[in-house]
Amino acid sequence: MKVLTKISEIKDLISDRNPEIFSLPLEFSEKVDIDPSYSYTIQNEFQVEGKATFENKESVIKVSPSQNGRSGFSWNGIRYDLDSQKCIKGNHNIQLGEVKVIEHPLAWMLAFGVYADFTLSESSFPTFDFCDRVYMDPSKENLKKLEKRKKISVSSPFALVWEKGYCVLEPAAQESEGLLIDHQVEYPGATVGKSRIVTELTAENFSYFGDARTTAFRNKKDAENFYQIGLAGGLKDYPFTLENVLLLDEDKIYNIRDKFKDPRSDYNYEFICHELIDIISWLRFVEEKYEGKFFGKMTTFLFDHHKQIDIAQFSCDPEELEKYGIRIGN
Repeated sequence: MKVLTKISEIKDLISDRNPEIFSLPLEFSEKVDIDPSYSYTIQNEFQVEGKATFENKESVIKVSPSQNGRSGFSWNGIRYDLDSQKCIKGNHNIQLGEVKVIEHPLAWMLAFGVYADFTLSESSFPTFDFCDRVYMDPSKENLKKLEKRKKISVSSPFALVWEKGYCVLEPAAQESEGLLIDHQVEYPGATVGKSRIVTELTAENFSYFGDARTTAFRNKKDAENFYQIGLAGGLKDYPFTLENVLLLDEDKIYNIRDKFKDPRSDYNYEFICHELIDIISWLRFVEEKYEGKFFGKMTTFLFDHHKQIDIAQFSCDPEELEKYGIRIGN
């Protein structure tokens, strides 16, 4: 991992991004009763159920009001504060202590400004058919407004660069309402290809795309095999179905949901929308660390969960930031 702080180096890094940019269609929005200037917590505890991703067992998750203004994840009697230093690079997910696959609830918390406690009966979160819809629906008219949030941002641009992939953080533009995302992916074939999306994160657009499914991109042979397994009811040792996973190969999507089709271009946004859910989740660590709402621009490429843990730990370490002349705060 390399850290870049020179503007010229960062410009070179992102100079070959795809000039063709997608934006979320205007229809991809739902009205919500959220004031982005404030933080919230759960008013009345609720439960969600599903099959734990790694244990493949029926699991119950209790979502409760936050404790002492901090969010936490509990399993087996141990509670982990939302502290990036407690993250573990597990199996393609963001793992906090022994609690696995926390990226999806983190994204919901970031988009809505929610502080909450999660208690799991198994160590991993389920892969839900409608991703974060399981949190958004029970929290309607069930959120308690807390205090006004201070604005936090990065003092100057920086990039973290890995052997493959990077993430750039920049201060917010003056007219910014929060987080501006510029994300690009690269896959073989035409289904996804080198897709690039630029959008602002709001509670309104997250309310629409927050149920985009976990993605499984496979080569044609493997995808066809997975599709037949899905038609037969899914895998025995892993809770994969054609309802909770978006399956695609180089040429086609096997289980399209029309909700994500652009009415003008017929392009299906579900894959790129789930990418947005995954890549924003780490910023919730930053908001909890610095006690505010993050304003700024994030530019990403090949930005997987392990890289997200790297940048979360870097960004939440003021002494490490100071070595590069960077500060995060208000």
